[in-house]
Parts: sequence; C-alpha cells; structure tokens
Amino acid sequence: MAIDRLAGRPKLSVVVPTYGRPDKLEALLATIERQTLDRERFEVIVVDDGTPQPIALDLARYSFALELLRQPNAGPGAARNLGAERARGEFVMFLNDDAVLAQDLFEVHLKAHREARSSKVAVLGTFTFTRESLEEPFTQLCAESSLLFDFVKLRDRELHPWQFFWTCNLSLSKAEFDAVGGFDPRFREAIVEDVELGYRLQKNGVQVLFRADAKSEHAHALTVDGYFKRALRLGVNLARMAYKHDDPTILWLPAGSKVNRSYLLSAQMTVEAYHESAEKFVEATRRWADSKRGQAVTAAEREKLVALTRKLSHVSYLRGVLLEITGTDPGAALAGVRPPRELVSIIACSYNALEKTKNCVESLRRTLPADQPVEILFVDNGSSDGSAEWLAAQSDVRLLANAENVGAPKARNQALARARGKHVVFLDNDIVLTPAWLERMLYFVELDGRTGCVGACADRASHGQEVAYSGPTDFDSVAAFARSHGAMNARKTKVMATLASFCILVRREVLDTIGGFDERFSPWGFEDDDYTLRAFAAGFTNRIALDVFVRHDTYSGAKLQRHVALLERNWKHFAAKWGLDPGRYGDLSGLQDLDHRTYTRDQLFCAFAEGPVGALPVQKTVSQPAVETVRT
Repeated sequence: MAIDRLAGRPKLSVVVPTYGRPDKLEALLATIERQTLDRERFEVIVVDDGTPQPIALDLARYSFALELLRQPNAGPGAARNLGAERARGEFVMFLNDDAVLAQDLFEVHLKAHREARSSKVAVLGTFTFTRESLEEPFTQLCAESSLLFDFVKLRDRELHPWQFFWTCNLSLSKAEFDAVGGFDPRFREAIVEDVELGYRLQKNGVQVLFRADAKSEHAHALTVDGYFKRALRLGVNLARMAYKHDDPTILWLPAGSKVNRSYLLSAQMTVEAYHESAEKFVEATRRWADSKRGQAVTAAEREKLVALTRKLSHVSYLRGVLLEITGTDPGAALAGVRPPRELVSIIACSYNALEKTKNCVESLRRTLPADQPVEILFVDNGSSDGSAEWLAAQSDVRLLANAENVGAPKARNQALARARGKHVVFLDNDIVLTPAWLERMLYFVELDGRTGCVGACADRASHGQEVAYSGPTDFDSVAAFARSHGAMNARKTKVMATLASFCILVRREVLDTIGGFDERFSPWGFEDDDYTLRAFAAGFTNRIALDVFVRHDTYSGAKLQRHVALLERNWKHFAAKWGLDPGRYGDLSGLQDLDHRTYTRDQLFCAFAEGPVGALPVQKTVSQPAVETVRT
C-alpha cells in the first residue's frame, strides 16, 4: 500500500522497520508530519516485519509520500533491506519505530551529506531517551553512562569506525548501501545487525560521521532484566560476526589472536565464578528500580550501579559467546535447569573378579536416578570364576563375552561399537558408586559445550583425583562420606589435560572425533592418559568433578606387581607417542605446549570395530539382554 505524493525522485528515503508497536509507530509518523523538509524531497517506507495482527495505517491522512510493506517475520535487518529495495532516494535513512524526531532532523541529515562532499560517510545523529522513558530508573543509568551507547566517545562532525554504525538515527548513500549488499538477514535480531553492516561498509571505505545537531529521542524504557538478556544476545551475535569475518577483534581480542581453547576456557571459568553474583545483582537491582521508579537516580547510586552492571553483564555476554561457539549456555546448568534426560551407556570390563563385579553392579542399581535412561554393558575377558555366567543372568546388564583376555582397551572398544548413549561412562569393575555420582558428572557436561571427559575422585587415583578415605568399606559408610564430600565441594571442578578412567564420563562428540582407546596399550596401563590427552589435543576440556567421590578397591601381591610392570612398560609407549622422556616416568611437563601443537584427525583417531559375533556362551531367559561372544 502506498500514497505517492512526489512529482519526481526524492532526495531521502526513510525506512522504518516495525513489529507489533502501532502506537509508537503512529507517534513517529506524527513527528515526521512536522518535518521542515519539503515534502517533495523525502519518502517514508514502513515495513511490517510479520506482526501477527498486521499493522494498519491510514496513508491518506499524511501529507508526505508513505508506503507500507509487509513481510513474514525475518528480523529488522531483512525488513530494512526490503524497504531499501523500494527506496528511490539518493540517500536512505534508517529509524527505529520508537523514535521521536526533532522537526529539522531530515534537513540536518541532508545538509550533513552536502557538507561532507563524499558518499563515503554515514551520518549518525543523537537518540537520547524521552522524559517518559526516564521514569524507569535503569533507563537513567543507561542514559547517563556508556552502558548502552558509547556517546561519550563521539566527537561532533568527526569520523568514527564501524562500532558506531547504529541505525536508530542514521543515513547513508543508497549506492554505498547497495554496494555491500545491505544487511545480512542471517542476523535476525535487533542487535549487531547494524554494526555488522557498518563493518562491511568500513571495508569499502565508509565511516560514520557524527552530527550532534541531528536530534531525535528514543521512547524506550530499559530494565535490568532486559539489559542482561540483551548482553547475552550481544555475545551470541558478536561471536557469529567474528566467525563470519574471521576477525577476533570483533570480540575485543588483540589483533592476530585466536578464539581458541584458552579463550573459551577463560570465558567458561568466568561465567562459572560470577554467575551467581550476577543473578543476585539482577534481583537486587530489580527491587531497587521498583522502589525508585519516577525518582531521580543519585550520583552515588549511578556510579556504583553502572560499575557493577558493566562488570556483571559481561557474564551474560560471555554466556552468549559460549552459546554461539560451543552450543551450550552454561547459565542454564548453573541455574539448575536440566535438559531432557538422554541415554547414557555405562561400560565396564571384568576378568576373574566376581565379587568386585557384583559390588559394582549393585552400587549402580542403588545410585542410578530413576528418570535417567541407561544401558549397562559388561565385557567379560574370558573369566573362569563364573563372572560371565553371573553377568549373563542379570536382566539389566548386556554381556559381551570374550573367549580370552583381550585387555581393557580392546574390550572397551568392543562395547563402544555397540553403545547407543548420548554419553558414555567407563568404569573399572572394582568401583563402588555413590549417590548422585552420575547427576553431578552430567552437570559438568551440560555446563560446558566443550567439556569432553569428566572424571570422578576416589581413594585410589592419580591426576589430582585422589581423596583420602580410610573409613569402612560397606556401601552405606562410603555413601555417607561421599555425601559429605559432595556438599563441601558442590559444583567445584578442576581442568586437567589427562584423567584416570576408573570412573569417567565421555561426551559422544569426543567418540566421534577421536574414536576409541588405543589398543597398543593393551592389556592395561596409560590407555586412559592417552585417551583423555587425545581428547584434550582435539580441543575438548577435561574436568574433574570434585564433588563426586567413589570407592576404588585396592589390590596387592602378584596382581599389584604385574600392574606396576605394565605401567612401566606402557609408560615407554606413551612417552614415545607423545614425545616425552621415557626415562622420566610419569613426567608430563613436556606437554605444556600442547595447545600450540597441531594434530590431524587421523593422528588422534583410533577406530573401534564391532567385529564378528559368535554363538551365545550361556543359556539366557527371554527377559535378559542379549549375550554375545566376541571373536577376536
């Protein structure tokens, strides 16, 4: 729909995207009606961005050329593009639908372009808050600081970079707009879509010219909740923009730096450390604003609250960056929001340790959450003590039976080939699980999209996972200690390059990236160090869940001597593989530069194949899971 009152081509085309705010739009059009610029020199194009109840305008009541367009909801950037396509003016101007314009605004914009004598400028005017908006105390904080718009850095009639390309009150040459393809419609939100265009325009030689005499106001009240939500979306969209242009400076990183593991880990740790403080601040500021509404904010209040808002909203910003890059917003897990439960595969191996296996399975049954889908896969490595027969009789266990001892790495790989879970847990069969162990380990996977492996603590462990325990070994006593330990260390974590695999949860994406265990470490020893180190080298973060304690049974005599010998032998294999000194047993200091090494997928990947399956070795009932004999 359009009313064309022009005899010729206008000088200025004013494009206004709108969505569901007819009252504000009518108020804006009223201020356009009062513009001093000759009606023959401008046109106005309003684009309704898919409002469910379509915007209706009485076009005939206005004295200027006015057109109303509609599109399915695609965001303000796409709406501006549609309006710009229809624009006939030499210059195109973008306004928000809640703008309140000075009477000479259009004239000042055109005058600024004439005086610039160059098409390589975008003219930016002011957009202070209206008196009504300033009734909201938090809006006063934004108006009198750089929390929202960094006006203090703007210098009248001087040129500024792309970071100031704000489309609240801005005009530029339509030819320059068209030359870079307009707004990128993939930036659907009303945030970053404008500066992303400004970034491309600057690459094409266009800069922002600030004119303090091009005045408009902004009829938009801000709340602390809205501001922190905006900070999160700012992080999402700036991360998207940085990826698009391969430019980390967009995320305020130094030129030449990378959005690498160190950056993401620093962001993650900052969010985890300050999220609770940020939530408490938002709640307290909301109460303060409710009590202060309609009153002037004092200088002391402003100074304190602006500083805290700037610091703590950075937590929300980093959440957005992490959400865009890793696919996970840590704020959800930190706030106690649990995603839908997905299947977890639990894998353990057994070899002539029936009583330990029974204790492990029983502890699983006593500690697994009722709402958590799980499958339990045991691989028996040719036991002669009845382990395979006992496991085959358990209705909640799926048994894979080897005729001989193929070692832990190969046995785990056999189970991996059959595991269906979103996450996989590897257990030693001499582990006794404790209440809430799985929920707490899943928490750290849900918290951080780059967490690959999560290890528990135990009374027999390495890599910083050891927790002293000398109490009774019955389940109830160990569980009581684990509850106390968990309460004292709730949600505490430590990032490590390597973890022990006596109780370790692995994200499915790790399996897709690095495969299974390296079977060259068979039958046992350093296969877990190698596995978690490969995950780390592939860019994943490995964590210890410091609030999870499980009991790891001890052994002695000939078995202990054999394990020591295997560790010493496999250390040499491990050292050779990772470029370490084989003469310095257990010394991982040579891996400090791992973040700077480059590995291909083939270097890190170890395939695991299902292999042929033979006849069933034991009788089973209909209610029992399948039992497989694995031929090796």
